[in-house]
Amino acid sequence: MKTVIVTGAGGFIGMNLCKRLLDMGYKVIGVDNLSRVGSERNIEELLGTNFTLYRIDLSSAIKVDDLFKNIGSVDAVFHLAAQVAVTTSYINRKIDFLDNAYASFNIIESIKQYSPDAYCLYASTNKVYGHLKVEKPVDITFPLNPYTPYGVSKAVGEMYFTEYGRKEIGLSTCSLRQSCIYGHHQYGVEDQGWIAWFSIANLLKRPITIYGDGAQVRDLLFIDDLIDLYLECMDKRLTGVYPVGGGDNNSINLLEGLEIIRTITGKNFTVTKDAKFRPGDQPYFVANIDWVKSKNINWQPKINVQNGIKIMIDWIIENLSTIRKVNTTC
Repeated sequence: MKTVIVTGAGGFIGMNLCKRLLDMGYKVIGVDNLSRVGSERNIEELLGTNFTLYRIDLSSAIKVDDLFKNIGSVDAVFHLAAQVAVTTSYINRKIDFLDNAYASFNIIESIKQYSPDAYCLYASTNKVYGHLKVEKPVDITFPLNPYTPYGVSKAVGEMYFTEYGRKEIGLSTCSLRQSCIYGHHQYGVEDQGWIAWFSIANLLKRPITIYGDGAQVRDLLFIDDLIDLYLECMDKRLTGVYPVGGGDNNSINLLEGLEIIRTITGKNFTVTKDAKFRPGDQPYFVANIDWVKSKNINWQPKINVQNGIKIMIDWIIENLSTIRKVNTTC
């Protein structure tokens, strides 16, 4: 039986990845400090024979070293745990650095020490591109140029994974610079997971704030499609750094997102407009995902924005009482 470690196992992406791996017959070791809204609820759905959770702080080098030493060799490590909000990175820059940059170093160093043959995938972010001033899909030639403490801390983690993947250290590492991922089991909040947050707020009749003009463009990638890509990368042991999102066919702006949600739910929004853009809010980001062809990766997004949002909203409706309990802002 193959064994995989997933950090951030209780998070939105981590939970979905763990569930898929368990369904495929893998032994899954989850690592999470359960600080994220909804993470404890997600973990409850994973508990079973082939899932083990270790609740530790990844910014503790001693704890991470002890964990990997005790676990020993595994087949793959997906490092998804992170501090994920730009706003939080400004409020508490030290925590942002520890949770993203330092924790990522601890992880990749421990992999080198105790499981050097493992496939290593790092969930990076489009924020490492910084304050983009383009209106065309971002391809693999766009340089790293982070803006905001969050962008910097995630870029540091990514660079360590890249460095450890070079011949001098010799690990198999891949980083995916992810755009907007959305779907079921996402407990979205205002600072992160915007399309989920808009949907939750709409159903619970909570006001939302639009920062900037609402014309910011993002390509949305449904969670099941992202997990398909993760598994394909692991199977092919893809290495390198790549932009990932729904692509041009799944790009919308914020106001279009509101309209799609309103059409599905039949409920109107209470909107407060704020003329100020938030720091690091890219006016446009769409990932050019044509790179998959040259890398022999058999993957394309299957679920379009309208269908994906409908699936997500159906899940939110089924879990509204839980969402109210775990998210005090709701």
